[in-house]
Amino acid sequence: MDSLKMETEMLYPEITVDVGRVTFGEENRKRMTNSYLKRTENSRIIQATCALLNSGGGVIKAEIEDKTYSYRCHGLGHDLETSFQKLFPSGSQKYLDYMQQGHNLMIFVKSWCPDIFSLRICSLRSNLYQRAVTSTINLSAHSALELLREKQSRTQRGRSTMQELHSQKALDRYMQEEEDMRMSASEFVKKDKLMYKEKLNFTESTHVEFKRFTTKKIIPRTKEMLPHYVSAFANTHGGYLIIGVDDKSKEVFGCQGEKVNPDLLKREIENCIEKLPTFHFCCEKPKVNFTTKILNVYQRDVLYGHVCVVHVEPFCCVVFTEAPDSWIIRDNSVTRLSAEQWVTMMLDIQSVPSNLEADHSLHLISSASSPLRSLSYPIKVLEFKEALQQHLFPVTPEKIQFKPESLCKKLFSDHKGLEELMKTQIYPCSQGFVIVSRSWASDVGLRKEQYVLCDALLIAVNSSPVLYTILTDSTWTGGLVYAQNTARQLKQKLGTVGGYTGKVCVIPRLVHLPGAQRKPSEITLRYPQPYRLADEDEMEKLLQALITVSLCSRSLLSDQLGCEFSNLLVAEQCELLSQSLQETRELFVHCFPGTRKTALAIKIMEKIKDLFHCKSKEILYVCESDALKDFVTQQTTCRAVTRKTFMGGEFPKVKHIVMDETEHFCSKYGDWYMKAKSITHPKVRGAGSGNPHHGILWLFLDPFQVHHGGGNGLPPPSAQFPRKTITNGIHCALEIAMLMKEEMKRLKENPHPSVSPDTLAAFREASYEEAMRAQALPGVCEIETNLTTEEIARHVAERCHHLFQCGYLPRDIAILCRRAEDRGRYELALLRAMELFETCGATKVVFSQASGVLDGHIVLDSIQQFSGLERNIVFGLSPEYALSEEVHKLCFASKAIKHLYLLYEKKATF
Repeated sequence: MDSLKMETEMLYPEITVDVGRVTFGEENRKRMTNSYLKRTENSRIIQATCALLNSGGGVIKAEIEDKTYSYRCHGLGHDLETSFQKLFPSGSQKYLDYMQQGHNLMIFVKSWCPDIFSLRICSLRSNLYQRAVTSTINLSAHSALELLREKQSRTQRGRSTMQELHSQKALDRYMQEEEDMRMSASEFVKKDKLMYKEKLNFTESTHVEFKRFTTKKIIPRTKEMLPHYVSAFANTHGGYLIIGVDDKSKEVFGCQGEKVNPDLLKREIENCIEKLPTFHFCCEKPKVNFTTKILNVYQRDVLYGHVCVVHVEPFCCVVFTEAPDSWIIRDNSVTRLSAEQWVTMMLDIQSVPSNLEADHSLHLISSASSPLRSLSYPIKVLEFKEALQQHLFPVTPEKIQFKPESLCKKLFSDHKGLEELMKTQIYPCSQGFVIVSRSWASDVGLRKEQYVLCDALLIAVNSSPVLYTILTDSTWTGGLVYAQNTARQLKQKLGTVGGYTGKVCVIPRLVHLPGAQRKPSEITLRYPQPYRLADEDEMEKLLQALITVSLCSRSLLSDQLGCEFSNLLVAEQCELLSQSLQETRELFVHCFPGTRKTALAIKIMEKIKDLFHCKSKEILYVCESDALKDFVTQQTTCRAVTRKTFMGGEFPKVKHIVMDETEHFCSKYGDWYMKAKSITHPKVRGAGSGNPHHGILWLFLDPFQVHHGGGNGLPPPSAQFPRKTITNGIHCALEIAMLMKEEMKRLKENPHPSVSPDTLAAFREASYEEAMRAQALPGVCEIETNLTTEEIARHVAERCHHLFQCGYLPRDIAILCRRAEDRGRYELALLRAMELFETCGATKVVFSQASGVLDGHIVLDSIQQFSGLERNIVFGLSPEYALSEEVHKLCFASKAIKHLYLLYEKKATF
């Protein structure tokens, strides 16, 4: 049977498999005289269905043989329905829909989703065999999965198959009887010769199979049935296949000498077994262990024939008869999975990269070429996707919302008439979202096109999702292919990455900007009714899948979702940390870089307020800089002061103190630690005074960025107890977390005096990487060196212009200088560079210092003044010599959430 190919001229934005001409209808298929053709048609459709199920869904296109056929009147045909019934025991309606279009029958196939047996992919046959007493069974997919898990677990426990067998024998009488028959077979093999019609003293069992062939084609018949018994015995504690013994009478007949060459038979058996596919969980990866012995059979002392005994040892892992009957779309054709691919997909075995820097996707294996629904996002996304959807995409009755708002506002401002055009396009939809991206193609891993202004995805009740592609050039001929490819890839990822389990499509539509010379190319597509979003519940589930897909990309929407995701992680971390409030009134909270300790400190203050039912004025927040103090004042109702103000003031009403960024404190103005302690833990003199009040004194610090050495006023590290160290809160982009991990690893290998041995011991690379897998999202981390001041300014200006075009706002960006004295020099260069873009209608740039962090402008200041603050996008400007400094990269990285650009100026030459 020829390999099935994908339809090259796509009508639907789907993987479309053309199965050729097919006879449909029960009566028509009954009249088919060519049984081979009938079976072939059936197989082609079932294999295509299996491949599409395993590849994110798609469409099967079949040309109808009978021009008078009507699907509504004649149906499919009993044999086809039976095949679908075997594939879908609980009913095919969950996965399949049919639509006749002229002389073609279109079968719409939904992506496979794990069933009650957690089957990750669809399989027609496993081709993994086991013995069940005297039967040899091709295991069902879920039974095969159980076997695979058992073998995998056994290997992990370091127990062999024979060890498991021996442990059962003492407990199971039936197993003992089976063992007796095995031993009888073993003794039988030791014989030198056999007599014709000699009766054996043992019978068939789990470990013994008799075969008698009367045909002259003994070798072909043996090669045909041998794989089934070798697989079954190898997967079930081993056994003996005895060829030449009648299974009913147990009499020896042998294979007549003139019908078989014993040496040739032995070679063919060996060749056949060596070719059997295997999959190994163990490291040793041995071959199937077997022995073949030919026993002569005599009749009245005359050689009559031969008995062939194949003894198969128990196999450590699994043996297949052939590759599983499971299919996938690969290289534009329907392709059979190999045994190794099948097991990997069934068990969702991750190929963990040896170097995480070499593969920033971490758990990414879902793509157009890999259909597995698997973890292509941090594990925590599954936990928070509903909360993210409710926060950023709350469904409002009778309203269409445009998101992200900043990007939509810019596009509608730059292109007059676009907003009204889009509202016209989406009519009559009245409840849902239009989610705009500069390029949905880029967001789902395809190439961005210069003639595409943006893509807008409509997700609305009573409608299939529609992807509007807005073109800037009406003469561009590639728009239709771009739109179809983007729609198809997005639909695939909604299932394979987003985990959407319903029937879904994405219909592409081309739209030209107002004033274009020609009207948009219309793409008329009809999908079955189940492909429409029926209600709010279905829409919310699809939005949650889209959120998961978006979190795997790099876009404005991804960053907005990522920031909210980070906030949820901080809130969760706060819940865990706040459990210590009752029993631990004084606590040193060591927060590793990237854990967003200020956000955590702010939430802890709210927890203190709720837990102890105190007033806002009874809780005091203390930090080092005015900028951070002003920011925190806007985030909480509690009072916030700097360390300088704290040392110069009196706070009679304060009961609880949270001190943040204490790694930057110093002893100037006095002993701040003892003063804080005297407020929260006052000493009361005199008898009968009662129990003194003990308030909360929690001190937050980054132990990798401690300044001023022993003069910072903190107790020495050995005295900082009770202490909690937060090492596993990765609340920034994966690439930024990777940079911080390497810097902390370098500090551990080459300790710096400012970092205590306890801190270095608390950093464990493997644990940090595990936290990254669970929490970190894709982002950007770029490093440029050997630049002039003008080159740095031009680089920042170009990047900012691009970000503004994508919908980012000035308030998302901070430009931080390594040295405070460099701010003025960089500001002049940056203003000159920014002016080049302002003539193009770009966003006018205004810089503010860290003290104006709430003003909505780009912050341009030193990294010291920005202490404790953070922004989505951070540019770190530094002299070249800083490359050799110990912790400056951690300083920059800990201020960035999703984007970090480190730019190093080359040394001036004189």
